[in-house]
Order: sequence, then structure tokens, then C-alpha cells
Amino acid sequence: DGNKFLITTSDPLQLTQQCHVTSESANQLGLGLQGHINTLQSRGFTPTIVYTDPASAFRQLTTAFPGVIIDISGAGDHVAKVDAKIRRLKELYRSVKSGLPWKLPNVMVKDLVAYSVARMNIKRTTALNQNVCPKVLFTGMKINYKKEPELAFGDYCEVYDGTDNTSASRSIPCIALFPCNNSTGSWEFMNLMTKQRVRRSNWKLMAFLELIIDTMNVFEDKSLPTVPEIAQPQAEEQVQDPPQVEEPVIEEPANFVIDEEDEPPDLVDAQDSDSDDDDEDEVEADQGIVSRTRRRTGAAINPPERYTLASVKVYKSREKDPERIKKIEKSEKEEIELLFIDLCGLQPVYEQKDAYRCHMFSVEKTLATGEHDKFKSRLVFYGSEQEAEFFPDRSSPTAALHSLMACLAIAARNGMKSIGKIDVKGAFIQTEMEGPDVYIQCDTNLTRLIVDVLPGIKKYVTTRGTLYCKLLKALYGCVQASKLWYNKLTKFLREEGYEPSPTDPCVMRKLTKDGIFLLVIYVDDILVFVSEAEMERLKDAFIKKFRWITMEVGSAHSYLGMQIVLADGCVKIDMRNFIDKLLLNCEETNLKACSSPAGKDIFTVDAKAQVLDEKARRLFHTTVAKLLYLTKRARPDIMTAIGFLCTRVTKATTQDRQKLRRVLGYLKRTVEWILTLRRDDWKRLEAFIDAAFAAHHDAKSHTGVALFLGKALVYAASRKQKCVTKSPTESELVGLTDNIQFVELFAEFLSFITNTPVQVPLIYQDCTAVISLVTECGGVVRTKHLRVRMELCKEGLDQQRFEIKYIHTSKMIADGLSKPLEGKPFLTFASHLLGIVAE
Repeated sequence: DGNKFLITTSDPLQLTQQCHVTSESANQLGLGLQGHINTLQSRGFTPTIVYTDPASAFRQLTTAFPGVIIDISGAGDHVAKVDAKIRRLKELYRSVKSGLPWKLPNVMVKDLVAYSVARMNIKRTTALNQNVCPKVLFTGMKINYKKEPELAFGDYCEVYDGTDNTSASRSIPCIALFPCNNSTGSWEFMNLMTKQRVRRSNWKLMAFLELIIDTMNVFEDKSLPTVPEIAQPQAEEQVQDPPQVEEPVIEEPANFVIDEEDEPPDLVDAQDSDSDDDDEDEVEADQGIVSRTRRRTGAAINPPERYTLASVKVYKSREKDPERIKKIEKSEKEEIELLFIDLCGLQPVYEQKDAYRCHMFSVEKTLATGEHDKFKSRLVFYGSEQEAEFFPDRSSPTAALHSLMACLAIAARNGMKSIGKIDVKGAFIQTEMEGPDVYIQCDTNLTRLIVDVLPGIKKYVTTRGTLYCKLLKALYGCVQASKLWYNKLTKFLREEGYEPSPTDPCVMRKLTKDGIFLLVIYVDDILVFVSEAEMERLKDAFIKKFRWITMEVGSAHSYLGMQIVLADGCVKIDMRNFIDKLLLNCEETNLKACSSPAGKDIFTVDAKAQVLDEKARRLFHTTVAKLLYLTKRARPDIMTAIGFLCTRVTKATTQDRQKLRRVLGYLKRTVEWILTLRRDDWKRLEAFIDAAFAAHHDAKSHTGVALFLGKALVYAASRKQKCVTKSPTESELVGLTDNIQFVELFAEFLSFITNTPVQVPLIYQDCTAVISLVTECGGVVRTKHLRVRMELCKEGLDQQRFEIKYIHTSKMIADGLSKPLEGKPFLTFASHLLGIVAE
């Protein structure tokens, strides 16, 4: 039917994969092949050789995949296994197409191919010795035979669309496309009302009606005229308003689950979701301590303010205050003018095929102090609808929190009285798009708003009251947007003389005769540690490059939800307003002030405790997520309790809620405590690593880590160990060796930002048996696994990459991160961690 697809089959899995390509160019085939390889690697299968037909484009890819051999057949030859699969695929495609009661639209050809491949992968082949199909072999998940085979491509269904507590219909008419290959048996559907794709797990198969058949027969878009060059909009032109439609309410997605065995993520959300793609948005958990940077894609850029209560979504239709409505409308107008005129990011065009959806939302932003900042509107692209396999290199890094803390500790040591903050307005939409043309479709509400601001766009509005635009700049939500922005920003900064750190590329330095200048990059927010002269030079350079920026210079800044204050020779991380709002919104009444966040039973799990109902569990999840955000930034003294509660968010009980209430009661009593990075002439990195043996109900131990630069805490962690150990010595050895690499990397990072060779890091241990094991390699080790850990540590000591020194348990600061403390021991621990005392 005129479409091109890349088809691969994997041996011995016999798994068939497909992807739509616009041409047989090396770029298109390379992106498609990379997507297929990534899919196999995601399940632990590593391709070693790829056999291809003699297409010329494949010859250009022979060196494009390191570790994978591209074996190109001779002229006139074919790859027999793939040819056989393609024949079966074409036969299945033709048979399904001929059985449809309506004409297949061209835009649904790739959906029928995806359906055909899905059906091939659930059928056992004679090439497999096992009585299982390729899909089960690949995913390890049993097929849901109650859902996946229930539907066929082209079936008419009524699909559940949620409820808004009104009398409106709770289902939408859809055409079934193909199964989504997930554990819940979801299917991809075509919404007949909007012609948009939705993913759902609940549906009702219906009999075909003549109305549905007639609708599908006229589904195909007609050929469009050639798009002329857009003229400058004329203010005198008017457009007739389309029918009034209630402004849609788009909630944030929330389907994150914290695995008990994994370290909790930096951010989670637990609000309700009514999005069409509520099954597609995911939040990835951090994978361990050795990760130096956090990576994001444009489709998943979640500004930290969303979780810090520093931004709240607002809806103009719900507002009653005329002044607030005017300010929201002003922010919407500014966003539209920025996109269409100031930055020329969008070009109106006539109706286009394969356009993606978008929507505009507004938020009220507040500073970390709780003061109102501004209303901000944003036009967002539905990146979840893009085919991510065509963008294998789409992630971009953001600065790690411990890197920021290290830079602030250096600012305290150098006695800096002011720093700068640069915010690039519309960062993504100042970045040029690359690759094939991308189009968006604005709904009737958004179109009406755009035409009100720019009447000259009237002629591009369709008869349905919608507007199509071509993306000239990277709109927020595009999967490739964050990578394009990061590349543009770092290229500009390199031209200005800054170089990235090898261990954290979002921290950049510049060496001058006036000292060392540092920049910390978090998407479009840049914290600047430079001299006054360099501050002015940077400001001029940014304005020349990006035009619209805001730059603040002073001793106090709101950054990533924290209020950073430079005063009295130290740096303070203030999140008191966050705690006040958290306590106000947590819906917990009669909180009793507590002297410590956790009791001795924090790791105890009562199997008989009553499980919370879903509403209470979601509130528990949300509160714990916000506390996790807080503890990683400004209150590490509650990290031990929160680290455990994060493992309970999917199965919370009344016992867990009581533990949460104690944490909140402790915060209520100590709300005025502030993390302080004190000035100190430190010479080396000091690490405190401790472990509590068999602390958890499954007999696994718990590790606590605290890294200091003098008296300034720059990193803290409290996490459950991954393996079971047989003795306290083994648990201490596991905790030590799990964190050695991170300590070494942190020391390397310090050497970069100070441009001086710092002394080797010093690691404190309160277990003499472990010190003896790693220094002398004595004793009897029960497994090869533990022997490797011991030898690894000894090798580092012999090469003088770090030092290990004994410290008494009473002075082991990390003790409170490995187990709950109470009374005077806890006060001593918390005061050292937060820098409340000088010694």
C-alpha cells in the first residue's frame, strides 16, 4: 500500500519486529535497526550479528553499531528466514484487510502491520523446541488469553474513558488496532470522535453498525493543497469563534511504583490521572549510587517545582477572581506571542496528516519562601505519541544534587557573599528542530485562543475549528527536545571557555587568572559561581545568544525548590515553607510532636496490620514522595525512616501510617532546623559508611553513608542492601564495597572543580574486623562473591586510591542512617548532619 517497513527476526527467539520507515535511507534504516536492537537489549538479549539483504543503505551501517557485526549478503541474495516471515506477514495482512467491512485508511496501515506482527509472535513456530511462543520467550510473561485474543484489528468497541462525576458518557466509540504487549492486556484503539490513538484495558466488544462502517469509509483524509509561505498576520482580520467547548482538565500522570528491592526515585507523584495516555507515562528509578547524573527526555521533563509545592496547576474556568483570570490570560497571550512571533517556533499550515496533539496549561509559581512569583502558561507537545525508537539518543543529563552541594560547600569555604542564577525563557523553543518535519494539531479551545491573539492566522483554521502548525523549534514534550537544548547550551558554553566535568557533565568550569568559575546546569536553570566581571560578561553573552533571559545576583536564591542563602560565612538550605505546606496538606490531624523521626520498630513489618484503603494509600504515597524530595535536599535527618516507608507505598498498612505520623510529628517539632554548610578549610573528602545487620524483616541489612567536606554534608544515603549476609562483618563489608566507587568518583569531581589534586578520600569504619579483612585479606570468606569484594577494597588501598580509618561507634555519623536512633544519640547525629553545631 505504498508504505515501507523494516522487518527483523531474532534467532533463536524467532521474535519478529517491525517499524515504519519513510525511506530506505541509511539514516532511517539505522534508526529502525537501533530501535530493534535496543528492544532486545532491554530484556537482556545481546545481538552479536545482523544479517541483511544487499541494500546499499546497509553498507553505510557496517560500523554504526559497536559490538554488532553487520553481515551484508551478496547481490541478488536474500535472507531466507526474514523472507519467510515477510511472506507470512503479507498473507496475514492481506487476509485481515480483505475481511474488513470498510476501506482501510492509509494512516492505519502501520497499525495493521503492528497487529499482524503481534499475532505472529504469539504463535509457536516449528523452529522452537519449546512449547512456547516467541513473545513468552522474550518477555517471560504469560499471555492474557482473556484479553489479547478477544479482539481483532478493526473491531468496533466501546472503551471506558473514566468518570468526572457527571452524567456525561463514560465510554467512547473506538476501533481496535493492536495489543500493547503489557502485563495488563491493554490494546491500542483509534478514537472515532477525535481520530486520536488511546491505550485502554477495559472495553466492550460491539456489533458493527452501518453508521460505524460509513464513518470508517470516509475516514481517509483528502489530499491537501501545497502550503504557501506564511504571511505576517494582519490584525484587522477576524475569525468566527467555533462553538464553545468547556476547557479540558488535564491531570498529571501517576502510575509510579517503588520496588522494595530498588532505591527509591528522586521524585514521584500520586495524583489522579484522566489523560488519554495514562498507561504510557513512566518515571524511572535511580539505579544505584554510582550514577553521577540524572537523565531526562523532553517527553518527561518534570520541573522539580511540581513536587516542591512551588507550582500549582490552575484552571481559568474555575477561577472567580477577575484579577487572577486577567493574569492567567496575560500569561497565555505571552506564550502564544513567544511561540509564533518572538521565537518563530510555530508556523501555521493547512491541514496535515500524522499531526500530534498538544495542549496548553497554566501554573501559579511560588518561590521557595512561599511568596507568589508569577503565573506561567506552557504549550506542551504530546511526546508519548511519538515513536521513541526513532530517537535512540534522546536523553540529556541534569546536575546531580551532590554536585550542587559540593559547589555550595566550596562557595562557603571561599567566603562568597553572592552568586547568580540564570533562567533562559522558553529554552526548548529556542532550539531548532532537527530531522523530519513534525506537525501539531491544536484543539478548538486552543485555536480560538491563538486566533484571539493573532487574528491573521484565521485562514489556516479548519472547518472543525482546529489549527495545524509545523514545529520550527523544539516544543516542550517532544522526546528529542531536551537533548537538542542540552547540546545547544553546552556548545555555547564551551565557546565561552567552559568545560564539563567528566563525572558530571552538567557542572562546568572555567579557569582564569581571577580564579575558577563554576556553572551548575539543571535544564534551563543555571546557578553561577563567578566573579562580578564574569557575571556581567555572561549576562551579555546569554542575551546575545538567547535574547530572553532572567538573571538574578544576590545572596539568596530559590533553586530547585530550595531557598539557598549565603550568610555568616556559610550556606543554608532552607525548605521551611515546604514543610509548613506539607504539614498543612497532609490531612493528618492531632500530630504529636516527636523528638526523633523513627522508633526502634521502624523496619518491623506486622503481617496482621490492616491494609489501607485505596484513597488512604494514595495519600500515604503522595506524602512519602514529598518527604523523599525533602530529605534528599534539606532534611537528611529523616532519611532512614523515609527510605523504609518508600518501600511500603504500594502495600501500606495502619502500622506504616503510624510511622509516617511520627515523621510528620518530628518535622512539626523541628520545622526551624535548617541544613547548614559551614565554612571550613577542608583538605580531603571524608566518608562515613556504616551498616546495620539483618535490620529488615527479610533479614537483609541496611547501609548508611555520609560524605563531608570539613563540616559540610554534601551527600547522604540510607538504603537496604541487595543481598543477605550471615554476620555483621559481612554486612559492613557489603556496605563498604558498595560505596567505594562513588567515593572515588566524588573525589575525582572535587579535583575537577577545585583544579587541585585533593588528598585521597578518607573512609571511616567502626568495625575492626572489616578493616583487618580488607587490609590483610585474612580470615575465611564463605563465598567467591565476598572474596571479590574484599580483594577489590584491598586493591584500592594498595594503590592508595583511598584510606580506611577506624572510628568509634559513638562518633560514627552514618550510624543514624543505618538504623533508627533516639534520645541524645539521635540529637548528636542530627546536629552533625545538619551542621547545627560547629563541632
